[in-house]
Amino acid sequence: MTYLKVVSIGVLCSYLFSLSNAQAAVDAAATVTTLRLANTITGGYMPTSSPLFALMLEKVQSGDRRGAAQIAASSKYFASYLARRLAFQMQNPSFDAVNGMDNDSTAFLIAHFVGTKSAPPSISKIWSDNLTYLVIPDGSSSPIHAANLTATQKKNIDWAAALSPVTGQTANVVTAVNNANVTTARGPIPEKHVGGYMTLSDRASDNSFAMYGATAGTNLRMVEGIWQIATGLTLVDVESASAGRAYMAPRFIPENDPNFFHGQGQTACLACHGGGMSSLQHGYSTVADVFNFDAAKGGLIYVPMPTTAIRKSLGSDPSLRATVLACDLVKTPKAVCNPDSAGADPNHGWDLNVWRLTGVLKTMGWTGPLSGQGLNSLGAALGRATIVYKFLTERVIREVCPMGAFTATDLDSILAAVYPYEVPAGTDDVRTIVAMVASHASCQ
Repeated sequence: MTYLKVVSIGVLCSYLFSLSNAQAAVDAAATVTTLRLANTITGGYMPTSSPLFALMLEKVQSGDRRGAAQIAASSKYFASYLARRLAFQMQNPSFDAVNGMDNDSTAFLIAHFVGTKSAPPSISKIWSDNLTYLVIPDGSSSPIHAANLTATQKKNIDWAAALSPVTGQTANVVTAVNNANVTTARGPIPEKHVGGYMTLSDRASDNSFAMYGATAGTNLRMVEGIWQIATGLTLVDVESASAGRAYMAPRFIPENDPNFFHGQGQTACLACHGGGMSSLQHGYSTVADVFNFDAAKGGLIYVPMPTTAIRKSLGSDPSLRATVLACDLVKTPKAVCNPDSAGADPNHGWDLNVWRLTGVLKTMGWTGPLSGQGLNSLGAALGRATIVYKFLTERVIREVCPMGAFTATDLDSILAAVYPYEVPAGTDDVRTIVAMVASHASCQ
């Protein structure tokens, strides 16, 4: 984990004292502002002796604080600090970076935050690009996975220069099934099921989003995590008992439970499982029977042809999945099942029209298609929603300027500068957000 380096008043004084006679008249206030910008954006990793710091100081002295902030955000120090921290946070809906580690998922995110030699930065493609990023830490060795970097390599790495894209993503692919036991071999994930950084994991314990979402359970955490991390919305923000339908709820949700249609002092089960983030149609069908995470099998598993015993849409207990699928309420009236649902769509379809009717899509600023098949198409559409850019701006504000006073007009200005699906097109670059937030008048 990387922590902010604090540059003390003593360092500032030493820096001012070291200036030549020609520099002796330097504006102390401008130097303080430059130090603040550099430290906030790069975690204190940019030395005052760096030519970039001198360029920042010139920008500040000329009144161009945003230009100075942009220099810091475009440096390798930003990639090693704030971009990497944002990537760590996106491995779970709690945005907890404490347990973050360099892995294929974080390398992918850093590449999309700062760009590489072969591709510009792109916020919109975070959830859909069918790429894996390996690392060449010294510029000449063979590419390695980010999780293999040594402490020394992490300290000195220039992420933008070191990241090497490889087309496609891989997982442990199921080749044989014996009841709930599977045999796997490393192989490709079909592009239809690739979810950008969300489906990247190369080992059994890498604290990736895939590890968070696909371990055990039923993949509800996976699809809920996708929405929560991308949009900042919670389960209750999008629940709807009125718009939810029983056939939209997963098979393992007990329809004969008294709380299914009407909550007893709490939200009805149907509100979330039928009308919310856990609905089969709101992304659950794109992941439920497709992915698993099993440390004993090497980590992330892709399931080309799920059998009843390994279908996660039939519940978390493999021994009960056949009963859930049969769902015979006459013979087993206490069965934990939903007879109106056959389970996840085998074509992996998704349809957000219910959210259009309830106003959720308006809240998200949804501009992409309302339906499709597979996680990849859902991720591509998600990347077009304006809420993605608004929420990322809110996250940057919390990291860079938590005490700032940003008006609705300020936020609209940032959105216009970064959102790429309007005319004129924005930059699609998180560094634009960082520079505009850090240079805001309330952050000085």
